[in-house]
Amino acid sequence: MVTGFLVLSYIFTTIGVQLRYVAVGVGVASFFPPLERLIVWIWEKIAMVLGWINTKIILSVVFFIFLTPFGILSRIFSKNSLQLKNDSNTTFVERNHTYSKKDLENIW
Repeated sequence: MVTGFLVLSYIFTTIGVQLRYVAVGVGVASFFPPLERLIVWIWEKIAMVLGWINTKIILSVVFFIFLTPFGILSRIFSKNSLQLKNDSNTTFVERNHTYSKKDLENIW
């Protein structure tokens, strides 16, 4: 955390001095167990919020960039692969197949 604040102090020059003070404060507080636990607790809460936000963003990006185009293309180019548009009363497919020993060797 100290290194992160020091790097940020060199990136953001307008608040660089304040960030250096925060870095020194965090570094000194890490030597006192009660303050260290407080800093760790705050950091964990920030990480939990960021993790919650990032998962929503990442999952949304994956859904809209990858899955949505595949779904649209699948609807355009496929021919009822799930048999959802079926005119008969049942979706049962009768399969006349005699099982052999080879069928049970690699069942997956």
